[in-house]
Amino acid sequence: MDDRKSESEANKNDFLCDSNEDRSENSEPLSKNQQKKLDRYLAVSGHKKEKRKEERQRRREKFKEKRQNGEEKPKDITKQEQLDRLVASKENGIKVCIDLQYHKIMTPKEIQRLSNQLKRVYGSNKASLKPFNLTFSSLKRDGQIYETCIEKISGFAHFQVNMIEESVEEEFDVEKLVYLSPDADKYLEDLEPDAIYVIGGIVDDTVQSKMSLQFIEAVQAECRKLPIPLYMERKDGGGGTFKQILTVNQVFDILLKFQETKSWPEALKAGVPARTGFVCKELS
Repeated sequence: MDDRKSESEANKNDFLCDSNEDRSENSEPLSKNQQKKLDRYLAVSGHKKEKRKEERQRRREKFKEKRQNGEEKPKDITKQEQLDRLVASKENGIKVCIDLQYHKIMTPKEIQRLSNQLKRVYGSNKASLKPFNLTFSSLKRDGQIYETCIEKISGFAHFQVNMIEESVEEEFDVEKLVYLSPDADKYLEDLEPDAIYVIGGIVDDTVQSKMSLQFIEAVQAECRKLPIPLYMERKDGGGGTFKQILTVNQVFDILLKFQETKSWPEALKAGVPARTGFVCKELS
């Protein structure tokens, strides 16, 4: 489920609960202004639900039409092909690891958001025609992250992912590690077949800086950051956060797209959210 969608639903529930509590405690009807706000919120929420329902119906009809025209494979065949590619990637895919050692500095809410991001990472890898050899490291079976993923993600225990309790530096040759961090000094230029690319599994609402960098320096691993400033710029007219700190799944999707296209502009355009305010530079 989309994080923003979850937060929207939570806000809606809080809003309704607060309204109900106010009425039950005070035994007074809502003021005209409060009632207008509630009506407007419910109207917008209902409209969004209807639009999502219509979009799902359009996708079903489009899929059905493609099936009838022989353009779309049956779902069971597609699932088997995806599974076969994931299994094959463990032998010949570029290694990408999500480092889950940071659970102790995250709140339960942040861990839940991280579980949503891990679900998206797996979904993207499964859908890829050339998936990565994916590892979740420091994933303790009795830890909060694993327990949250088991609770929130259907079939998580059966994901075609290397789920290991060992840390990234224990499992892999440190000399081959390329740890991705927005605090790195050097840019990532390419994906090498012998390297292991590590994404820090961090969701931090307080935005503590250089958390992963401290670990990277301690183990003396190579550190790189995505080349966002080299290929993107702030759009005219402002508007945007202009933050280069992306979610785990956004970084993963950028790497997948770059592997597919060998083009940083295309990869960054596909993975960097529009709300950041960054747009691709025009090639001269």
